[in-house]
Amino acid sequence: MTGMEPWMSYLLTVTPGIILVSVVVMLLPRQAHGVRVLVLILGFIFARDAMTSHGLWKFGTTDVGSAVEAAPFEIPRLWLRFTDDPIALLVLAVASLVLAAGAVLACREQRWTVLWTGRRWWTSVLAGVLGMAVIVLPFLWLYGTIGVWFPALSGGMPVIPVEDRGGTVPAGLLIVLAVFALCGNLLEEVLFRGFLQAHLEDESPGRSGRWRAALLSGLIFAAGHLFLAYTVTDIGWPLVAFTLFEGLVCAIVALRHGVLGSTVAHGGAIFVLASGLV
Repeated sequence: MTGMEPWMSYLLTVTPGIILVSVVVMLLPRQAHGVRVLVLILGFIFARDAMTSHGLWKFGTTDVGSAVEAAPFEIPRLWLRFTDDPIALLVLAVASLVLAAGAVLACREQRWTVLWTGRRWWTSVLAGVLGMAVIVLPFLWLYGTIGVWFPALSGGMPVIPVEDRGGTVPAGLLIVLAVFALCGNLLEEVLFRGFLQAHLEDESPGRSGRWRAALLSGLIFAAGHLFLAYTVTDIGWPLVAFTLFEGLVCAIVALRHGVLGSTVAHGGAIFVLASGLV
């Protein structure tokens, strides 16, 4: 496959796994809802993590001294970048939409239990934007960029140049990157905040059950990144901590504003962090 575009090589790599997952899902008993969702999530994790070895995205950390002079440790600043090939991003966006539709079809008997949006779609979007801001805010402090606008809030944290945390992203790529971030994370939110969280709510009805389901959704979401954090990459705990925080925020947004709200929060945050705009 020498000379083959990375995204073509990636699709050829993950296709057998996706076919295997599809066959398993089709053969599962009709009422095996929990197992079906779990198998779909495992298939998603496989497809997502395979992007790393094909150079379609990369993680890194930048270590600088702690803002607290007496602290004897370094605070790693996590950063994320995607490929700068717009065709690859568009292909992956379309593939994500197809897989999201396939997940809904596979779990069609559960789709009525999923909260897809709040009472008004635009309030779900606004809630998602607020959730995105909550996810991104810690990075404004970690990168030191918040001190550029609000010096009193910097806490003495030095500004990390964008070149030291993934580099700049071409302006012409930003729209395509935003489309990919929303489409790609729609698939993830359909699985985790849609079918998984709804299934967990059914297993524990009541108000406390809803919050337990949201907590478990966030925890399982973070657990789904352990292999990526410790085996596929060597990022370790910073990636797990980020995904735990991100997963909990998206789960809370989804409680009242559904998959639409959590997708805007998740996809919007990934876009902002991967765009180099902060």
